[in-house]
Amino acid sequence: MQQLLAAFYGDDFTGSTENLAQFCRHGLRGRLFFSTAKPETIREMATELEVVGLAGTARGLSPEAMTREVEPSLALMEELQPRILQYKVCSTFDSSPEVGSIGHVMELARQRWPGCALPVLPATPAFGRFTAFSNLFTRYAGSICRLDHHPGMAHHPSTPMKEADLRRHLADQTSLPSAAVTLLDYRDSDGGWQVMADAAARESFMVLDATDQRELEHAASLIMRLAEQRKTLAVAAQGLADALGRLASLDENKRFPLPEYYAGVGHLLVLSGSCSPQTQLQLEDFSSRGGEVLGLQPETALDDPEAVLSGLIEKVAWYQAQGKNVAVATTRQQGDVVTKLSAEHLSRSVGGIYARLTCALRERGLLPRVVFAGGDTSSHAMRQMGADSLELIAFDGEQSGHLCRLSASGAAIDGLEVVLKGGQIGGKDFFARVRQGT
Repeated sequence: MQQLLAAFYGDDFTGSTENLAQFCRHGLRGRLFFSTAKPETIREMATELEVVGLAGTARGLSPEAMTREVEPSLALMEELQPRILQYKVCSTFDSSPEVGSIGHVMELARQRWPGCALPVLPATPAFGRFTAFSNLFTRYAGSICRLDHHPGMAHHPSTPMKEADLRRHLADQTSLPSAAVTLLDYRDSDGGWQVMADAAARESFMVLDATDQRELEHAASLIMRLAEQRKTLAVAAQGLADALGRLASLDENKRFPLPEYYAGVGHLLVLSGSCSPQTQLQLEDFSSRGGEVLGLQPETALDDPEAVLSGLIEKVAWYQAQGKNVAVATTRQQGDVVTKLSAEHLSRSVGGIYARLTCALRERGLLPRVVFAGGDTSSHAMRQMGADSLELIAFDGEQSGHLCRLSASGAAIDGLEVVLKGGQIGGKDFFARVRQGT
């Protein structure tokens, strides 16, 4: 039995799937598990894997709820003894002191592993996320802007980004000291190693820069070197997974990268709880191609979920019988965003409706493939559907619409093909591409 390369906890399901895809695209064997309820099964399957992912819901939770959610995963990850531990965060660093606090997770790690190293690497250059001098930048509307100037992130309804300097952003979430490993440090003769090692010795968390693939892989190699010397939890987006997978593939000739294509299906169901402008554009494109978009008012999902569910089952089944692709969406335009409701309760309620809708349609034989859009909603939907884990079928590098297959022994949803889409993911024709194939 070889040592695991990595074990990670993902703070939402869409991001967890993306993280696993970045490892697997380079030929690493991995699987994403939906809970820690069956640790013996995970431990047994881990002996045949190189990457184990634990998908979670922490991004939408309060600090108290995050403690209950994250601590069992940290304990199981430690038990698996991988070379590197990762707390996977969104590349837009969605977090605040009240919701999805990344700082709170770093403090949980320090309680479990006193003095552990906490490198922070959100950069994902291939996806348009760049870090320079600890400031996070993103590609938007054909140009590069600071993340706190991005319309969707600066005005996010639950975790608005008000500060692009991640040291200052995290200072609102934790009292741990901060440090930076910058592009200039990479030019030193040791590539910035001593700066990083000194920061770890001071027990500071450290933000690492990266603006291109070469710098990303350099930062990943520094993190791996640090992990060889002391307990390390990398707080990182999927760029780290890509870099580690690429570096690992250089050491091994017998790799089997994921296919970069998949076939189309006769009809598609889209279930969206995303409020991002990008998802709204994708729903407009879906509708312009003849797809039927059904609205789901968030208030009704909380007040009368049974009535909402029964109505949706019959409506979706009817439209599918007419040969239509169908989407159900809580938000189609910015004015639909509801800010007065608890984000945690709302995403759990909507996710529950989507989970039961998926199962009902699957049992009727009406569902070959489904897209879940929106990180928090899809996280709760996945957990409530009853599946145990998923595996990657194909890697879509063009739009990050990675096709997955659910594992749920003895249940109708076993084998269901799913695509988990974050709010900012994909081009305008994303849903059409998932239906037609790549």
